[in-house]
Amino acid sequence: MSEFLIDQAMKEAIDLQNRNQLDDAKSIYKKIIAHDKNNSDAYHLISLIYLVEGNLDEAKNNIMTAIELQPEISVYHSNYGNILYQSNNLEFAIQEHKRAIKLDKKNFQSFYSLGVAYTYLKNYEKAIEYYKKALSLDEESSVAHNNLANIYNNVNPNLAEEHYLKVLDLVSNDAMPYINISNYYLKNTKYKKCVQILEDALDKDIKVKELYNNLGIAYYATKDNIKAKTMFEHAIKLDPNYTHALDNLKNINNLDK
Repeated sequence: MSEFLIDQAMKEAIDLQNRNQLDDAKSIYKKIIAHDKNNSDAYHLISLIYLVEGNLDEAKNNIMTAIELQPEISVYHSNYGNILYQSNNLEFAIQEHKRAIKLDKKNFQSFYSLGVAYTYLKNYEKAIEYYKKALSLDEESSVAHNNLANIYNNVNPNLAEEHYLKVLDLVSNDAMPYINISNYYLKNTKYKKCVQILEDALDKDIKVKELYNNLGIAYYATKDNIKAKTMFEHAIKLDPNYTHALDNLKNINNLDK
């Protein structure tokens, strides 16, 4: 296979991989490797397919080969770190991500992944440090803002709200950011803010059981039992077996007796 044909095959495989046609992409990468044992990109990209498939041994073997061929490429170390993390080898995952950053000080993925790893280890000071560095590279990362907000919610709640609100700005039509910030408001007894933010979600036609249940709790906390009951009933209508809303409705009905 000539260099031109290998380049064309790589483009085709990458396109297939991007369209989630992983078996076809993997087949082409294998053919490329058979003709070009030094094609580090093929080893790297096929390792990502094996990672998605949960074949961690093959993922590890292929990314290690890519690194042996091209040890100075930051993204290889970053993805090796992700594979090691999925293999529950946190110590070496952290080492690989730090190697990636040493090679490329703008490697967002490794800064973000170190935030994830240190959160798992409950080293929140380090996690905050790396999430902040990740956000300095991409301030529009909703997942980094959300993860940082979750940490602050546990260790310094006053700093969490701005990051939850930023997630809402970035992902304004998804239910999860509204649920997360409403959980934060409920936990920190900011009930009026909780009502306001969840009513805004309803105005956008974002209607899920968790949202209705949280809004019911917030209405109840602000002494509006009628609206609280209505919200719990909406949640139960969406899921008749939703225990939280069933219990909340039962409790509020008992109070009315």
